[in-house]
Amino acid sequence: MELKAAVIVNDASQARPIVESLSRKGFARIVESDPQAVLEACSVNPPDLVIVEDRLRGMTGIRFLAELLKVSWTTSAILISDEDEEDLHDRTEGLGILGAIRATDDVESLDILLDRFLQIVSPNQGITSMEG
Repeated sequence: MELKAAVIVNDASQARPIVESLSRKGFARIVESDPQAVLEACSVNPPDLVIVEDRLRGMTGIRFLAELLKVSWTTSAILISDEDEEDLHDRTEGLGILGAIRATDDVESLDILLDRFLQIVSPNQGITSMEG
């Protein structure tokens, strides 16, 4: 099963480091600049993961995540924000995000969060051998 990720950023050319990381981890991916279009698509065919910029045109990333919960509560999320970690935690509480990266080129932090996500969705996670 191939996992799907949607990257929502104002400038698609800035998403290249994210797209490359997703590709290395085996995700099918789309890049979109219209958060409303992604929300509409999520109600029909939700991705497994969204990576969303906090300062989108038309709505904030936090608002996008709140709206996403209404149409696809199973989609995991990573926020792109340079905001202080404590302030960001206060603003995103209850949205169930995996975490945040500071910028689209923060590949090190992104890879950590992607690995965490893959551990969560791994079909073999938590299964131990019953032989003995």
